[in-house]
Amino acid sequence: MSTWKTEPDSGEWNSASNWTPSGVPTDSAEFGRSSQTAVGFSATSDARVEAIEFSEDAPAYTFTLGPGATPALTIAGAGVSNRSGKLQSFIVASTSSGFNNPQLQFLNSASAGGDDIYYCAGPESEPGYGGGVICFHDNANAGSAVFKVWTGSGAPPAHNTVGGEVAFCDSSSADNARFTIYGSLGADGDTFGNVVFHDSATAANACFTNVGGTVSGGDGGNTQFYGNSTAAYGVYNNWGGTHAKANGGDVAFDATATGGQGRFHNFAAPVAGAYGGVTSFNNNPPHMNNQGASAGNGTYINYGARVGEQGGGGHLEFSARYGSPTAASATIVNYGSAIAGKSSAGHTIFSINLPTDYFPTAGNATIWNHPATAEGTAAGFTEFSVYGAGSAGSDVPTAGDAVLFNLGGYTGKAAGGYTVFSGVSSAGNATLIAYGGSNGGYGGKISFYDEASGGTARVQLLGNGELDIGNHKGGLTIGELDLCGGVLSIQLGSEATGLSVSGSLSINSSQVEFSFWKQEGGGFAFDTPYTLLSNANLASFSAEQFCGNSLDGVEPTFAIVGNELQVTFRSYN
Repeated sequence: MSTWKTEPDSGEWNSASNWTPSGVPTDSAEFGRSSQTAVGFSATSDARVEAIEFSEDAPAYTFTLGPGATPALTIAGAGVSNRSGKLQSFIVASTSSGFNNPQLQFLNSASAGGDDIYYCAGPESEPGYGGGVICFHDNANAGSAVFKVWTGSGAPPAHNTVGGEVAFCDSSSADNARFTIYGSLGADGDTFGNVVFHDSATAANACFTNVGGTVSGGDGGNTQFYGNSTAAYGVYNNWGGTHAKANGGDVAFDATATGGQGRFHNFAAPVAGAYGGVTSFNNNPPHMNNQGASAGNGTYINYGARVGEQGGGGHLEFSARYGSPTAASATIVNYGSAIAGKSSAGHTIFSINLPTDYFPTAGNATIWNHPATAEGTAAGFTEFSVYGAGSAGSDVPTAGDAVLFNLGGYTGKAAGGYTVFSGVSSAGNATLIAYGGSNGGYGGKISFYDEASGGTARVQLLGNGELDIGNHKGGLTIGELDLCGGVLSIQLGSEATGLSVSGSLSINSSQVEFSFWKQEGGGFAFDTPYTLLSNANLASFSAEQFCGNSLDGVEPTFAIVGNELQVTFRSYN
């Protein structure tokens, strides 16, 4: 073991005269009482030790690692231990191009130590760009240490310099560490602070706070999973941006990484024009063939703007730009907002941008869409969308086998949570439930637009929960329909949008209500029967079980003809 002298000649680790016995340590380095507690490394340092130990009488030390062609310090044995009761700090102040160019690295089974060890990876100064890199390899772990990861306000050169970074490679682990990760202080959004998991690395039980962006165009702090890495049992807090056009903190899953059993909190932005915290899947390279990242068994909570907040809501994105992600068996919660504006609510989006070979699925997830908090505010929602031009083929955003609960409003005229299918997206084999509102609140809603497919989905409506197909192009087919109340919203005219149920139809209420509407010049005609509902068992029901609103003062007349429910507005009553 080598011991740092009580009266060293300088603060340089690489000076042999600063150690007892004389010589730069290669086994264990012990630090006790000393007149020199600011320790640095030479520009050519490639120091390597098995362990760093702080004895009971050690004061608070600060180790500063700057730029270099090789890691200034490698810890490859037991790692860092501290018996002093004082906070020991390792400051990695440098500019790097990524995890292949670290200034501090841990190998084998080395640990970064306990919660009295502090690590900071960032640039050499706040006006600088980029940041230093700390890397864990093999089975090394972050212990229960505390990490700050940040970057400066300067714009990087063209070689894609990253911000401050802590990287986990191979089978390394974040263990029980705590990370606070900051975004760019300038307009360049590509140099945010970053914690990255590669290969089969795991976040274990660590806690990550990704701070929202603070300048226009700036990105928030980021935690990213690549390869087959996992979020495991980690806790992730993504805060919204604090400046107009600033992005929120972000957790990103790419390649075939998984959310494990992590808990993800995506918060709304406090200021108008800023974006909320986000968790995304396959929004970044690499391209994946017929596979993608997974939400695993994680819990994802997207918060709407609360009282006093004015920005975008927290959100979850399965954007499928570089792979085909799945929500797997996740639990997803989208909360409503205290302000108006769709984007201010917590929300989840499954989308593709044509042309693409990728598609997202809700898998076997359980999704809760909560109502708006009051009249005129925004409800939580889930959306399945297709953007761009071109053919989507058979693989489109789908609700898979998920269960989606759309909760009704609980105060007067508050909007219910909702699920939307648009473009050529599909409800798959999902279960879609719209609950009624209470205290004068509107019901939850399920809406189909454009040429979206109902697949073999089961739809259940309760109270004033609503199924809206009025803007669908032509009729819609679903698998099952269970009516315990509910409202069916349908457009009448040349663009009439009837509903076909291929499986069972169940009516458990005294009357089924239709909400009819017609477009100006939409071809609606009086004395013309329109098919509203078709099902093989429809003849077992009575036309008197159905009701609806009048159009131009004319009341609807319902009739069951074979397997079809028809409505006619008779002008000669």
